Amino acid sequence: MTSASDPIATVRKRLISHGLADTIVAFGVSTHTALDAATAVGCEVDQIAKSIVFAIGDQPIIIVAAGSKRINKQLVASTIGATLRSVGPDYLRDRLGLEPGGITPLAVSPETPCLLDKTLQRFSNIWVSAGTPSQVLSITPDDLATLTGGQWIAVSDDEPSS
Repeated sequence: MTSASDPIATVRKRLISHGLADTIVAFGVSTHTALDAATAVGCEVDQIAKSIVFAIGDQPIIIVAAGSKRINKQLVASTIGATLRSVGPDYLRDRLGLEPGGITPLAVSPETPCLLDKTLQRFSNIWVSAGTPSQVLSITPDDLATLTGGQWIAVSDDEPSS
């Protein structure tokens, strides 16, 4: 399950292998939080696609949500029929080879399940971490779904589940 030791290189390789442009941008400031990233990029907070890792049993699952959304674990669990467990920084480092603030579904094994907040689909492009707390990349929601094999679902209480 562990990603390559250089998440940026892994992300670039994944983009290029799918014929997508390398849109990775490095900032001299942290893009650790959605608000930090939106300020650095110059977009609205919900265009920041934050990635949160949970575990189902011993397996990681990544939920990519719009920047202002608070993930409702019970809603997601009922949608997918499995119990989600929160994980800490050691799990992120040991299982995925990623640091908090630099979590991206593009630097992990393609077999790692990914759920995508369907509210991200309203944007023509979104910004997702490129694998470090100070680098992000621009991508369309459709391309993110293609690269991750992600499933679009409702992840918070303030959106309809259908």
